[in-house]
Amino acid sequence: MPDIDTSGINWNLINPSNIAFTNLQSIYGTDGTPRNLSTYNNNYFALTLIAQNRFKWESKIIKPFERLSEYIEHLLYYYGQCLLHKTGEYWEVLRCVALGKPDEFGVPTRFQTFTFSGEKSKIYDYKDVIWIKNNAYCLPTSFWIWKYCDRISHIERVMDLNIDAQKTPYIIETTPEMQFSVKNLFKKIKEMSEVIFTNSSAGGIREKVKVLDLNSPYLVDKLYAQKQNEFNDALNFIGINTIDEKRERLITGEAEIAEDLTEKFTNLFESPRRKAVEQFNSIAGDNALILTETGIKKTEILEEKEGA
Repeated sequence: MPDIDTSGINWNLINPSNIAFTNLQSIYGTDGTPRNLSTYNNNYFALTLIAQNRFKWESKIIKPFERLSEYIEHLLYYYGQCLLHKTGEYWEVLRCVALGKPDEFGVPTRFQTFTFSGEKSKIYDYKDVIWIKNNAYCLPTSFWIWKYCDRISHIERVMDLNIDAQKTPYIIETTPEMQFSVKNLFKKIKEMSEVIFTNSSAGGIREKVKVLDLNSPYLVDKLYAQKQNEFNDALNFIGINTIDEKRERLITGEAEIAEDLTEKFTNLFESPRRKAVEQFNSIAGDNALILTETGIKKTEILEEKEGA
């Protein structure tokens, strides 16, 4: 087989964990605190699990049998594409990137495949495989999820800071001799003592203590609402309608717009998957591969009233 030009391959895309770590560094710096990283990771893995469970794949002739759906969606989420190739009696799912020059319509002519750990495997021609794309441009879903998690995690950290400001609303300037007395004073306040006595013979505390009131407003409720909006935007992009039927009653026009947007996002990911399933079943037989879309939540619609 002739040598293939691999200069166009972005080898950084081979290992998604490297990208995730680099992304965390760009958000929090190389000395990011555990609290920052924990906040980001919690949101990232929550959305990742949801995104990777939007579609279910079923087949009795494609390896790996026991985790077919999980593996395909993992590859599409992190790499944006994968292949189905027949090896002997069964087919198998393979990681891949396009190789060489595309044809006159921009379709790849060859693919370099990889093992799960990222080692190079075999090269296959387009005509010998079924190409599964995450979307029209083979963009990984993780690229969008990282951005959403960046925004959500930032809001959560601001919430933490705002809560901390409520717990410690003052900055106190005093002498070293008075620090212990001031600590005891605040301890008694925390213990809800009915009366607190100070020593007036020492000149009192007014002349020896200065208090800076930070006067931090309580914003957690507003920040939480904004966080929910950002999280719902992420879910809508994944293809899940997030309108709460118990709390949100929409008129017909608003509900149709919300569901239409969710449906459009779903189609971005579902259409190329359906195309791959049709191509596979045309070769392997009807229902040899079954794709099920899950997670769409319907909204409650109220008919618009005249004059509303």
